[in-house]
Amino acid sequence: MTQQEIHADTSNRQIDRIFGSLESAGFPRSMQNVLLPEWVTPEVLLDTSASLEIAAILAKRLGLRTSPLFDASPRVESLRRRDIKYKRSIPNKAKNLTASTAIAVSVAESIAAACRVKFIPFVGSANALRQEVLTSFPGNWLGLRNLLLFCWSHGVPVIYLAELGIGVAKMDGMVIHTDSRPVIILSKASPLWAWQLFILAHEVAHLALGHVAPNEILIDEELSEDSYALKDADLDERAADGFALELLNGRPSATYSSADHQINFRELAHSAFEFGKKHHIDPGHIVLNFANQSGEWEMSIAAVKVLQGENSPAPVIINEAMWGGINPETLPMETLEFLGRVTGSHLE
Repeated sequence: MTQQEIHADTSNRQIDRIFGSLESAGFPRSMQNVLLPEWVTPEVLLDTSASLEIAAILAKRLGLRTSPLFDASPRVESLRRRDIKYKRSIPNKAKNLTASTAIAVSVAESIAAACRVKFIPFVGSANALRQEVLTSFPGNWLGLRNLLLFCWSHGVPVIYLAELGIGVAKMDGMVIHTDSRPVIILSKASPLWAWQLFILAHEVAHLALGHVAPNEILIDEELSEDSYALKDADLDERAADGFALELLNGRPSATYSSADHQINFRELAHSAFEFGKKHHIDPGHIVLNFANQSGEWEMSIAAVKVLQGENSPAPVIINEAMWGGINPETLPMETLEFLGRVTGSHLE
């Protein structure tokens, strides 16, 4: 179903007004399409009696009141307000995150309600947390998979948001503290485990350091080459970076360099693997850390791809853990379909 098909001239002025008011409020029509169930076809949109159900679905998934959407001039009103802390906003690259934030909150609340494990807060020491992860989920190093499983074992869901429609901007990471538990959202458009690992470690740090209170949202707009670690004036962000670095490396302010200025990406990958295995540090993280120090991003990304090899893309791994961490029987089929659509995954 295409955007053109679903939003063709429906001759249903009521639903057209609702679609238009949502778009004016920052919810693009491409995103509205993503939110609607498959049974909402162009033919269904012609039926004025379906307007209430369609509006109710959109309102539920965006955290809005339904009744104001049916005014002569439809209004968009949130059901509840949360304090939002915007972090890591790159100058001249600020995004409109209204739409993706609304969807993320809806997803977080559904997943929080279905989480199998009671929430257990993280310890506030990066080194103690590192030891706990490696003891609970042993491996060659602290990497994406065991940190994911550790979060879920503490009743802290981690979810990857896929593309939400043409032109819908996403944040790289965020924490939504629902009534029952915090939920971590990752949405950086990268298949690389090492990138998602650092963002996850950064969001874990925010929780461990007490940066997100109940009913608060913290959004890290962009954790990229411009702000990989310790380059932010915001004290909370610097603290979260420092915590993340100690969590991943076993020492604070860890940095990596190479004495060989002619090193190529395959040699870099090999060196990082050998060092990482010896010291229980994710080799991909070592390479990205090296890139942050040296500026050799192109070579480093090539090295990270070598290290990742034929493994599934990071979003697949993140959402496999999600489906394993919830009890799907507690959620309506419609909600499961919605979760599958916005995460780009499905329940096996």
